Amino acid sequence: MRTIPLGLLAVLAAGVACSSSASSTPANVAGTYTVSVTNGQNGCMVGTFTPGSMTAGVTVQVTQNGAQVSADVMGLAGVYLTAGVGSSTLVGSLDGSTASLSANANHTMGMCAYTTTASASITWSGDTMQGTITYTDSGNGSSDCGVVQSCTNQQNFAGSRPPQSG
Repeated sequence: MRTIPLGLLAVLAAGVACSSSASSTPANVAGTYTVSVTNGQNGCMVGTFTPGSMTAGVTVQVTQNGAQVSADVMGLAGVYLTAGVGSSTLVGSLDGSTASLSANANHTMGMCAYTTTASASITWSGDTMQGTITYTDSGNGSSDCGVVQSCTNQQNFAGSRPPQSG
C-alpha cells in the first residue's frame, strides 16, 4: 500500500511554472511560514489521506531569487512529501504575488511505472499565503497500476510569516 504525506502534500507542492506572457514584478515572499493544511479529494484512494482532516503547524521555508521561488516543507510533513514526490522542496516561478511550484518522482508497483507530480498554486498577500496543492499520478498502462493509472488528490493550505519590516 502506498502512502502520501498527509499534511505535507498540501503544504507546498506547486504547480507548473507560470506560463503567462505578461509578468509582474515579484513580491517579496521569502520567509518562514507556519501553515495549516486541509485534505480535499482523495481520488488516489490513499488510506492515510482523509478528506476534511487538517494538519496545523507545518513549517515552510520560502526562499526567493527574483522571480524564482522555492518552498521547503520542514519536519514530518517534509518527510512525507519526499516519499511522495522525491523532495521536500517545491520549485517554480513567481509572477507578482502568485506562484506555481512543483516536484515529481517516479515510482514502481509490480509492473506499473508511474509518476507522482505535486503542483501548487500559491497566492501571497502581505505576510500571508494560501493555495492549493494537487497530487497527480500517471501510470504506464499496466494493469498493476490500478487507481494510480490516473488519479488526483488535493489539499488546501494557508499560513503566515512574522511581519516583515520595511
